[in-house]
Amino acid sequence: MTRAGLLNAILERASVRSFDEGKSVSEEDLKKILLAGIRAPSARNIQPRTFIVVKDEKVKEMLYELCENQSFMKAAPIWIVVCLDLHRHLKAAKLTCVDYDFTGILPYTFGVLDAALSLENMVIAAEALGLGSVIIGSIIEHPKRVKEILNLPEHCLALSILCIGHPKKKPKRREKWSYRVMVCENSYRDVGLRDVSEYWRKVVSNGLKRAGKKPKKRGCGKNLQRKKLWSYLFKPL
Repeated sequence: MTRAGLLNAILERASVRSFDEGKSVSEEDLKKILLAGIRAPSARNIQPRTFIVVKDEKVKEMLYELCENQSFMKAAPIWIVVCLDLHRHLKAAKLTCVDYDFTGILPYTFGVLDAALSLENMVIAAEALGLGSVIIGSIIEHPKRVKEILNLPEHCLALSILCIGHPKKKPKRREKWSYRVMVCENSYRDVGLRDVSEYWRKVVSNGLKRAGKKPKKRGCGKNLQRKKLWSYLFKPL
């Protein structure tokens, strides 16, 4: 892939919630995606992350129930559970008689960041291979049950499931805050009412379109005034 092609994959990627059940993902492509996750940056190269490829249907069913039974997940042939994993590093330190300072929240904070970097690498790799993906974060709400299902050791936490497959159709990218709002120079610049109104109107309008409803300017304005936009933002469409 050319540099331009890679950049396009990053800029044009959108989460897929409609997979083609009749198409599988090759082991070769799966390995490339996992290697992309492994090669992601890591603070001090500790690499506190583990990827569990779930193929067992019974295990999938148990995880599916914890993820609010989101039906599109079952159509994705590849499930990768991304874990924040400090267990391996701590064990390696103990086996080599290294005194590793494991105190406070900092190791976990870096672990989450490193796992997120791996996730991003993998979704971009999937896009570059002509596949689609979606990140499911619901399992983090059930840490104890997921530990039991996946037999996770101490200091290992499942953060999300990455579902990968062939998209039935290319989804439209969701609205983002504008470049002017997101990018600051030298210091933080707070968002103003104009920017908020403009963004919320786009979000509500696009959300209604995704739900198959016809957006109305008055309706958007009314919802803005009533402050009910969160329901449009977080309600699955």
